[in-house]
Amino acid sequence: IGERIVRRKTEVEKENQEFIKNYDDSKYAKPSLTTDMVVFGVFDGNESNYRKYSEKILKVLLVKRKSEPFKECYALPGGFVRPNETLTQAATRELKEETNLPCEFLEQFGTYSSPKRDPRGWVISNGFLALVDASQYHVQGGDDAAEAKWFDVLFREEKDGWILRLSNEDDVIHAVLNNVADKWDVKSRFISVNSNEIAFDHEIIIADAITQLRKWIADTHIAFRLLPDRFTLRQLQQIYETVLDANLLVPAFRRKISSHVEETGEMTSDVGHRPAMLYKERD
Repeated sequence: IGERIVRRKTEVEKENQEFIKNYDDSKYAKPSLTTDMVVFGVFDGNESNYRKYSEKILKVLLVKRKSEPFKECYALPGGFVRPNETLTQAATRELKEETNLPCEFLEQFGTYSSPKRDPRGWVISNGFLALVDASQYHVQGGDDAAEAKWFDVLFREEKDGWILRLSNEDDVIHAVLNNVADKWDVKSRFISVNSNEIAFDHEIIIADAITQLRKWIADTHIAFRLLPDRFTLRQLQQIYETVLDANLLVPAFRRKISSHVEETGEMTSDVGHRPAMLYKERD
């Protein structure tokens, strides 16, 4: 049986080679492929009380486009896939070129194929979600990006639809989206009602990425990607609350994560409140 399988495999390879010699690939239109990276980081905000605990803010990284189309509009970092690259290799390269960030976590979460999503022609984009410990890196615009900036993220359902608001000290991007998923869809599907100052269909990609991040943080250990190696339980809970846009009960939260963390034997120092135990992710 083994010899027959090997012989048949050799025959198939020869048949494929003959087929390719005579194959005319010009009869099918070919799209261009791009990658778009939704990079999230969690930053310290204002000190929220007399004990000097800082609030946490979820931010997304956007770049200002240097050239047409959508010149000087904000967009997700990304670009075209080269012939010798995989999608992940292209995403890693583009992220480094346009923002100077390495990829600590990079996971594909969606494909965007609307024929009119890009005015240059038929361009299919693959959305990647990236997480960074933002305190460790300095972003810098490069290549096709005139500049790179972190934007505060607000995404929640209101009476007019899902509101996406991205803001920093200088700019505000606002979009309204509808969730068109039905009971048979395995994940949310958004369409844009209106948006301003953001390129292509990137408000939809960002909305999908936030939804996916909230699902992953509830079901996996992904929250640890947004923390340093040593952290307090309060810091860990703040990551969950910031991403989920919800307040969590301390006892219930600590019971849930107790099997995922372990004490380091170290304590915080140089803080404006009583020293707290430092933890690490359990192996």
